Amino acid sequence: MRRVLARLLGVAAFTWLEFVVFPGHTYLQAGTQLTVPMLERLVNPGFLSRDLVATHPTLEYTVYDEVTLFLHEGAGLSLKDALTAQQIASRAALILGVLLLALSAGMSESLALLIAACVNLGATLAGPHVMLVETECVPAAVAWALILLATGLLARAKPLLAGLAGGLALLYEPVIAAPFWLILIVALIVDRPLRRLLRPSLTILAIFALLLANLSQLQPGIAEQQTLFQRLTPEYTALQQFRTPYEWVSLWSPGALWSYLALWICGIWATARIWPALNRQARWLFVALPACGILSLPLSYLLLDHLRWSFVSRVQPARWLLFPLCLSSIACWIAGVHAARKRKVLESALWFVVPFALAMHAEVLELLRPKAGVLEKLGIVLLLACIAGLVLRSTGNRRLRPISLVVPVIAMGLLSIAMPRKASDPKRQHLAALAGWVERNTWGSSMFLFPDAGTSGDPGLFRALSQRPVWVDWNSGALVPCFESFAAAWWDRWQQTMQPGYSPQRLQANLALPIDYYVLSPANRLAGIEPVFTNEDFLIYDANDLRNAKGTLRSAAGN
Repeated sequence: MRRVLARLLGVAAFTWLEFVVFPGHTYLQAGTQLTVPMLERLVNPGFLSRDLVATHPTLEYTVYDEVTLFLHEGAGLSLKDALTAQQIASRAALILGVLLLALSAGMSESLALLIAACVNLGATLAGPHVMLVETECVPAAVAWALILLATGLLARAKPLLAGLAGGLALLYEPVIAAPFWLILIVALIVDRPLRRLLRPSLTILAIFALLLANLSQLQPGIAEQQTLFQRLTPEYTALQQFRTPYEWVSLWSPGALWSYLALWICGIWATARIWPALNRQARWLFVALPACGILSLPLSYLLLDHLRWSFVSRVQPARWLLFPLCLSSIACWIAGVHAARKRKVLESALWFVVPFALAMHAEVLELLRPKAGVLEKLGIVLLLACIAGLVLRSTGNRRLRPISLVVPVIAMGLLSIAMPRKASDPKRQHLAALAGWVERNTWGSSMFLFPDAGTSGDPGLFRALSQRPVWVDWNSGALVPCFESFAAAWWDRWQQTMQPGYSPQRLQANLALPIDYYVLSPANRLAGIEPVFTNEDFLIYDANDLRNAKGTLRSAAGN
């Protein structure tokens, strides 16, 4: 009991540290700019009825919206707090999943916690644009955390709990959960000694699959249905490659592809070194799941880049690269620990280079190329790897001293300093003030456009904060692969109002559009027309004032 309590306290402590310090957390920075308006429209159907994002929900095959609305309406939490609660729980599940995998390989409780904390420093996949530790609460992030927890539970011979976690992952994001269940089915068929252990998990799979099918029929507002093997038209293909090139393997840099192959090879090598310490089911997980991830590359290339099947761009099988990314990192950590126990400091440090490089958001092979920015990353990675190697060597075969848990704390501090911050707090506060004014002074159906925002995330943040529709913005283009009707409307609006860039003349040419307010930056203040709202970063112009202006619109800076 004392051991379990200490384990949970350790998981809670590092969950809090990684949530607050590094990799941290964000809200309405990326993915939640799309999911929150969809949720807001479910809560208040009268709002956002003219907005492309809110009227094209992508939540039909996930329990994400049901859980969030239950916490919102049943527990009285705001949408932000409901999502934050799920995010914290999923972060804890990530750490616990890695901890259990490390325990299954013979690591002590303290060593397993050390490995879990260091692996969960995060990593970013340069090709498919997904993260090992997402900073926002989106369905795929919660599903990934649950499936990693299921992997750890199965490695510890807890099939019922593993099935439950894997089933919940299936409800949040079926695509992320698919490799885990596929491997279990294959192992059940071909590995007779494991059948007794795996049968309870497969029974739970059937239950959750039926539940997912029932939930998908209850989702409101599904914009359109696509046939499974529908081919992409040349126009739709070109638009997807323009807006979402990360889904097309043929458009990835060769360096990224080679780095994934190198990472997988490192993982296989590390797994071979720790093979005697792994139990039967852990061997399946450490070998087969990374293999699924690597095979997703030729699979995605064949089905999407070559055959142009439309459903592939929506499910994004290349996200399975999370499995070799995570399991290779864990295997390298365990191999490094074994080397440190044998007093092989150099070897252990070399094993630790791989996971620390991933935490720096660096490709494995990138560190071998001398160019601007690489030397700084390489220096931090080598410093952290040497610290870890020396600390673990000093313990030898003894139990890890608690002071050694300072390694992930040092890593968090260095990485939080080295990695750039995305959010601009003052501007975000000014946008929140703008959204507050809009909520108090405009109709709920008022349409807004940010004609000089470019690819900024400001319009998407405004949409979620104000519950007002936005005519078009760059971030909403992430939904282009999901619906062809959305893609056509988004592209038409983007070309008409945003793509060539802002000018007063272009703004005047678009005044016939059904837009009620235009939001500009102070640098583009219009001459002779008073905005209805202004602060340090934004001006709001009433469309009627612009239409009734005498003469052509001119920039005040041009006077």
